[in-house]
Amino acid sequence: MVSALKSTGLWCGAAVAVLASFTAGVGSTAGLAEPAAVGARVHGFRELGAAFKNVNDELKSGTPQVMILQLSARQIRDASRAQSNWFPADSAPRPGIKTAAKPEIWSQPIPFKKAQDDFAAQANAFYQVAATGDVAAMRKQAKTLGGTCAACHRGFRVEAPR
Repeated sequence: MVSALKSTGLWCGAAVAVLASFTAGVGSTAGLAEPAAVGARVHGFRELGAAFKNVNDELKSGTPQVMILQLSARQIRDASRAQSNWFPADSAPRPGIKTAAKPEIWSQPIPFKKAQDDFAAQANAFYQVAATGDVAAMRKQAKTLGGTCAACHRGFRVEAPR
C-alpha cells in the first residue's frame, strides 16, 4: 500500500491519517472489561507491528522515504510509551479470555516491566535517530530495536504454532 501511495503522491497524507488514527487508539486499557482490554491490546500491537513493517520495508528499499521512517518511528515510540497500560490485571489469560500474553506478565511483573522499559528506551533511540534522517544509522538502530521486541516475545508472548 505504501508503494502505491508513493507513486500517486498521496503517501504523506495517508501516513498522517494512519498516524492520527493510531495515536487516537494507543492509550490506556484501564477500566475496560477484560475482552475489551485484550482487544485494545491486540489493536495496539497490530498497529505497532504495522509501523515496524513500514520501517523494515523502507529500510530494505533502494530509496527509503525518510518521512515514512520518521512517522513510523513516532508511532513506535508512542506505542512503547502506552504499552504499560495494555496489560490490566483483569486481562490475564484464563478460560474465556483469548490472548497470546503469557501469565508471566502478571506473575513476574518486574522482569516484564524491564522488558517494556528496554523496548521503550530503544524505541525512543530509534525515534531520535530517525529525526536525523541518517538512513544508515536507522538501519543499525532498527536492528537493536527489533532485538528488544524479540526478547520480550520470547519471555512474555505465546507464539502461534507454525
